[in-house]
Amino acid sequence: MRWQVRKSPHDWVTLLFAIFALLALQPATLAHAAEKKTLKIAFRAAETGFDPQKIEDRYSVGICENIFDSLITYDWLARPVKLVPQIVEAVPTGEEGGTRFTFRIRPGIYFADDPIFKGKRRELVARDMEYAIKRFRDPANRSPYSWLFEDRVVGLDEFVAAAKKSGKYDYDVPVAGLKVIDKYTISFKLKEPDYTFIYFFAMPNVVPVAREAIEGYASDTMGHPVGTGPYVLKEWVRRSKIVLEKNPDYRGHVLNAQYADPADPWDQEAIKYLGRKTLPLIDRIEISPIEEEQPRFLAFMNREHEYIEETPFAFVPQLLPNGKLSPEMQKRNMRVFREEAPETTWDVFNLDDTVVGGYQSQNIGFRRALVLAHDREQEIAIVRRGQALAAQSPVPPGIIGFDPTFHAIEQEYNPARAKALLDMFGYIDKDGDGWRDLPSGAPLKLTYKYRANEESARQQAELWAKCLADVGIRMEAIAVQFADLLKDRKVGKYQMSGIAWTADYPDAQNFLQLLYGPNTNISNDARFKLPEYDRLYTQALKIPDSPERDQLYREMNRIIIVYAPWRLGVHRIFNHFINQWVLGYKKHPILFTSFKYLDIDAAAQKAGMQQ
Repeated sequence: MRWQVRKSPHDWVTLLFAIFALLALQPATLAHAAEKKTLKIAFRAAETGFDPQKIEDRYSVGICENIFDSLITYDWLARPVKLVPQIVEAVPTGEEGGTRFTFRIRPGIYFADDPIFKGKRRELVARDMEYAIKRFRDPANRSPYSWLFEDRVVGLDEFVAAAKKSGKYDYDVPVAGLKVIDKYTISFKLKEPDYTFIYFFAMPNVVPVAREAIEGYASDTMGHPVGTGPYVLKEWVRRSKIVLEKNPDYRGHVLNAQYADPADPWDQEAIKYLGRKTLPLIDRIEISPIEEEQPRFLAFMNREHEYIEETPFAFVPQLLPNGKLSPEMQKRNMRVFREEAPETTWDVFNLDDTVVGGYQSQNIGFRRALVLAHDREQEIAIVRRGQALAAQSPVPPGIIGFDPTFHAIEQEYNPARAKALLDMFGYIDKDGDGWRDLPSGAPLKLTYKYRANEESARQQAELWAKCLADVGIRMEAIAVQFADLLKDRKVGKYQMSGIAWTADYPDAQNFLQLLYGPNTNISNDARFKLPEYDRLYTQALKIPDSPERDQLYREMNRIIIVYAPWRLGVHRIFNHFINQWVLGYKKHPILFTSFKYLDIDAAAQKAGMQQ
């Protein structure tokens, strides 16, 4: 039987009002959808993945910075940088003579919704941090940052040794110095005082992770990051496209203006546009890794990207002639943020290599000759377009432990001295072909691996080949994809190569650990192993920032200059260009990305894109 419903006039009026209401809401709904704010940028190199304990490249770490929360972080505006709580109640000051650090996680912080949790909300707890620290030391993960927790935490090295012996890495075995006190509290007990230890917990890859997510996505943890941060990974086409979207479960945060500089226009703009708002404000972030410099630059100039960071040096004179914005950039109301980056570049020798390696006088003399043969002033003028300062030690300005009085004359360009050293140690032309040979009489030909698709890296390799040819040494330059180059250096599959290191935290130790012997196969790509250097390094860890520690750093710098595992490069100066519709921009010296401290003027963005 078919049911019939008789409607009264009142019912029809109600229905019509409902229909009109829906029609009225539809444009508003569409307008709301159109108002979603999207940020598009490019990375200089392709990412490797987003498992925080397995990565080291700044592009992958920069993404993790937005998906995960570290226990503590840096205040966004404070200069010099200042540690502040992020998901803990307070920044520990260090108890028991600097050997104990206790963190209490704030209750009510949840991981992003993910199928791995089977529909249940998953709260962040102290055990998640314990699990993450153990993951750094799990041999199966081959973590490039395992050195952070080696020879520091009471019982952790013994736990790892026992696991290696038994063949089973059991995450449930307790470690004395890694103690979960209650649901939200974790305490670290160190073997000895370590005044840099606290900085580790502000690093974007030293973050708590959910064990069930790691184990559930064990076959591809790089592609399934699950964190408590402001964004989630929405789409990932490896080495091609990364899409982040705002995490609907994120608790939100606000900009702290307490440490802002009233004389800094960047600070004041951030306060103007971001102050008192719940962050983040951008809904979607689309990132395109574009390794070739010209296409990346042209994409920005064509308004395909909101800003370009670390603008390729070759294009800086075009946009910033004589240090001022060009007429075209002024017409577009472009802004530029100039940064003396807390980083150092260098050219590294593989100390395990039979030609450039070794610790005998002949080996050291050969490397020092190569250093003297390289014209760093030409590097600054031509490769860097004047946007760099010559490095005198591994430690850049602005980092605790930087010594402005330290000068390494042994690293200055001097081809005459280079030739004299080569002659003295027997690297002469023995077969009359015009090229120097090894002391044994065998041909001498060096190889230099550099990052493919980067013009400045290619120019640096060509400069090396030219400089060495001037002193009679042949060199072959080999272009390698960035991710592959990282792997080659890690396992010593190279002879010479160029490297840059940006501060993970603002202390000299972060740079000097790059030559610490036990960090070979981890962060010590030179494979440099010298007991005296290692002794000074471990001694410095036990001393707070002081003249006494500075003296130890100075001695370590002298060892580096004498043994020459590196040809020190430069401290680069970067120019970041920002379109007018990007609001609140300020580059942080330590943190990698600005996404969660930005806003976009959608109307100005739309108008700008149509110009």
